[in-house]
Amino acid sequence: MNAFSVFYQFLTSFSFLALATIGLAVIFGVMNVINFSHASFIMLGAVFTVTLVNVVGLPLMVAALVAALAVAMVGMVVEQLFIKRLYRRILDCLLATWAINIIIIQTAFIVAGSSQKGVPAPFGSFTVGGISYETYNLVVTGLAVAILAAVYILFRHTDFGLRVRASMQNRDMAEALGTNTSKIYLVTFGIGSGLAGLTGAIYAPLIPISPFLGDGFLWRAFTVVIVGGADPLVGPLFSSVALGIVYSGLNGVWGTLIGTIGLLVMTMLFIRLLPQGFTGLLARLSKRSP
Repeated sequence: MNAFSVFYQFLTSFSFLALATIGLAVIFGVMNVINFSHASFIMLGAVFTVTLVNVVGLPLMVAALVAALAVAMVGMVVEQLFIKRLYRRILDCLLATWAINIIIIQTAFIVAGSSQKGVPAPFGSFTVGGISYETYNLVVTGLAVAILAAVYILFRHTDFGLRVRASMQNRDMAEALGTNTSKIYLVTFGIGSGLAGLTGAIYAPLIPISPFLGDGFLWRAFTVVIVGGADPLVGPLFSSVALGIVYSGLNGVWGTLIGTIGLLVMTMLFIRLLPQGFTGLLARLSKRSP
């Protein structure tokens, strides 16, 4: 395997891990909600996208945006009906989102069947060193970087982001100062759900479309969140890079199975050595700097 193949594999792994995680990290970091329905939201994004492309005839990128907005609306309905009644009840909320995940998946299975017709990956392919590569995977990497940057700007450099951070740190104080934290949580859950739907939409041309496709994203997303730590923005970025390097390196030399095992072993090492993840490590380094 040549150097470009390893680099291409790293970009593919990084973008998959980052996109799989960002919606989950936003909801967990802001609301302290472990959202097991994340998998079903990713699945809905993919299913909506292929339906809009194959049935309605929309272009892929337009269909992806529409699907993300639709999943965001589904997420906001879920938040209003169930999640908002379970804040500060972490275990109950976890069980509720797991039940919601099962309900959405089984509903999709009944309505759409066990599989759906996919959509072809656009932009063709290119060749380096006699090996062919999908151009769309590079586009996905660019989209992952753009989405991470957009989320960072939203939560770090806007009035909404300021209110979100205030709600994260002290909800009672934020409410006393005039912030409607219930509305903040509703919008945040919608954003996280929409990002999950956008992930499914982006990967619709690359994966088989079935009601269970989100499961492959979910455990990797939790892995990245654990390694990243509490910060919903910086944590996933650093952990996606680190785990992407581990997975792509091992996968390139020994194959997918060893790459997956290495990913899990690295996660266990991080839990043991850095229990607060990259967020805690960066916080300690910032305190030491003059």
